[in-house]
Order: sequence, then structure tokens, then C-alpha cells
Amino acid sequence: MDTMFLTFGAGVVAGAMNALAGGGSFVSLPALIAAGVPPVQANTSSTVALFPGGLASAWAYRDGLGPVGAVPLRALLADGFTP
Repeated sequence: MDTMFLTFGAGVVAGAMNALAGGGSFVSLPALIAAGVPPVQANTSSTVALFPGGLASAWAYRDGLGPVGAVPLRALLADGFTP
């Protein structure tokens, strides 16, 4: 039962951190490892669990998204997906 409270609390804190500034994995990953999840699965679970919060934050702050200097937003987004 303590493990469930640890992971739930870490998830809430990590989600709030990601919504405000990012870095929620610094809370969720150690909590999952402390709960006994193997490191690779803990990393994957943390990433998948925090992804919807990132999408929700991007949607909430969409009015603040815009070009940076003379570079349009579409070019910045496209550059993030090229190898």
C-alpha cells in the first residue's frame, strides 16, 4: 500500500512539474525504481505517463506559442523532428 501512495504522489508532483517547467522525470523515475520497477521499464513508464501532461500543457499554452525572432514556428517544429 505504501508503494501505491509513493508512486501516486510522485506522479502528481511530476505532472505538475512538467506542466510548469519540465523535469518531472526527476521525481517519477526514482519513485518507480524505489517501488521495485526495473530501470528500463521505469524509464519507459515514466515517459509514457508524463506524455499526456505535456500535450495538455502545450494545448493550454498554445496562445503563447509563436515565432522566435525571424524563424516561424513551423520551421522550429520541423527542425525538432529531423535527424
